[in-house]
Amino acid sequence: MKNLHRLLFLTPVLAALCTGARASNALSGESSAFLRTFDQSPVNWVTWGDAAFSRAKAEQKPVFLFVGSFTSELAGAMRRQTFANAKSADWLNKNFVCVVVDRDERPDVAALFEAYIGSLKQMSGWPLNIWMTPDFQPYEGATYLSPSEDWGAPGFLKLANEALSAWKTNPASCRKRASDSIAQMAPIPLSPPGPWSAEKLRSRLSADAAAWRATYDPAQGGFGDLPKAPEPELIRFMLLQSPDDREPARKTLRVIATSAIRDPLDGGFFRHASDAAWHIPYQQKTVSDQARIALAFLAGADGPDAASFAQCARGALDYALARLSHPDGTLAASEDATGDEFARYYAWSAAEIDQVLGPGSGSFKAAHGVEDAGNVPAGDDPSSIFSHRNLLRSLAETDTEQSTAAAKLLAVRDRRGTPPRDERATAGAHGLLINALARAGVQLSEPRYLDAARRILEAVKRDFVVGPDGTLRRFAGSSTPAFADDYAALALGCRGLSKASNDKAAMELSTKFLEQLDSRFYDAKSSAYFGAPASPGPGFFSRPFAAGDPPSVEALALLSRSRNSAAIASAMLQLLDDSSSQAPGDQLLALTIYGTR
Repeated sequence: MKNLHRLLFLTPVLAALCTGARASNALSGESSAFLRTFDQSPVNWVTWGDAAFSRAKAEQKPVFLFVGSFTSELAGAMRRQTFANAKSADWLNKNFVCVVVDRDERPDVAALFEAYIGSLKQMSGWPLNIWMTPDFQPYEGATYLSPSEDWGAPGFLKLANEALSAWKTNPASCRKRASDSIAQMAPIPLSPPGPWSAEKLRSRLSADAAAWRATYDPAQGGFGDLPKAPEPELIRFMLLQSPDDREPARKTLRVIATSAIRDPLDGGFFRHASDAAWHIPYQQKTVSDQARIALAFLAGADGPDAASFAQCARGALDYALARLSHPDGTLAASEDATGDEFARYYAWSAAEIDQVLGPGSGSFKAAHGVEDAGNVPAGDDPSSIFSHRNLLRSLAETDTEQSTAAAKLLAVRDRRGTPPRDERATAGAHGLLINALARAGVQLSEPRYLDAARRILEAVKRDFVVGPDGTLRRFAGSSTPAFADDYAALALGCRGLSKASNDKAAMELSTKFLEQLDSRFYDAKSSAYFGAPASPGPGFFSRPFAAGDPPSVEALALLSRSRNSAAIASAMLQLLDDSSSQAPGDQLLALTIYGTR
């Protein structure tokens, strides 16, 4: 289940930057937007690789590893607070080899230590703080750590001091602790999956649908705990089940369509809402989420919901094409307005709207939930960031008059500045959008979406495909190799475009991507895909399972050309049977698709 977001301290740290530790610009040349945010950090960061391994071995210091991402608000909070403090930075530089990893750039490293934190510490979430021996074997770790003790939980310096003291006092004990942890993480052999049974599959899927239905919020829509996330794959799964399951999914889509996580000005969807009523969006949009959410609305676009759901799908796709596309056909990954300087970027006072729209503002304000005193309850805004301001809510369907007003407000909002963007989407994110565009082009009878999918695929061929056998790089212009989720999602995208436009070349490319996926990441013994090649390299104490965007699992189920598809489906079903936790929506969708094709 999803973790509640912790409160972030908003205290400026500029004063700390002006004293003590020197700022390092060793990361200024990195292609990763996340790593570049550390380029003036007083901590002497190095990236994961040979230089870090050699330095730790030569100096025989313990290693501190920080794993985060551009879209992780808590990772940004630690960078601005803990790691910008000159005194803390001096102490870290003296006692540790400090390594920083972008989890989007190195999902293999991220998956490895996510498994460690989950298995040994029973924690989940980002970022990760890991302390290791000079041989890069972990002996201590945690997820987000506040600058000081927070509600009884240890702060960063407390845990870091304990990790250092343990190493200085008894390094042999730390090495043994690391060795024992690694041994505990060894994969438990699964019992061989029994013969495939359609009846067993239907029974399992029905039981899981009922379990998810029990978490449904009948008053506000949505499944599970806060924060309220769209859960596109879960919605698509529920839409394929019984009428009792389909209606909660449809109501959730209707709620999302009229919520604040759907931006009424540019059509894009925010990642989630922090409140139960979907009124306070998390101010971040990603290209992958637009593709996933568009597919969910397309899946539900029939009957009385056909027009409004189709409009929502168009909004997501048009936002991705208009706001997250580069002129060369490649895509940006995300736009992030969660920083302090953009806290009110999406908020409006009623007076501002009156000024922009003039005498016709009344109907717009009434339609989009605008109140003179602001529409964000004080209880949901403890820092009073949105005091006397409004976060706009959407309409199920928007007429021409409302669209004209929205365009005027969008032009004004654009003049507020541009939120920070991660300009590099992964190869897999390109595949997800290609697949959604292909589906929309056919279902909505709009050739422009098929044209856009073709343009993106041409960019993929030019900037991501590095060999005639379908070998991929993860980012355009980068030497970083692609990972399992990249191959899976691009194979899915090519397959979707081929079916939509009878493009034989796209299907051939899909087959090549799948062959690379199988040869590099598939393990026949476990009938599973791993997040790293068979020989991951230095620093890896085990081979992590594949981790990436949720549709990776769906992609594997859809790729019927895979000679391993039956084994994968059987193993997935066996894993669900062996697990005591609730099955995630993407796995349930994958099994449903596999079982009904």
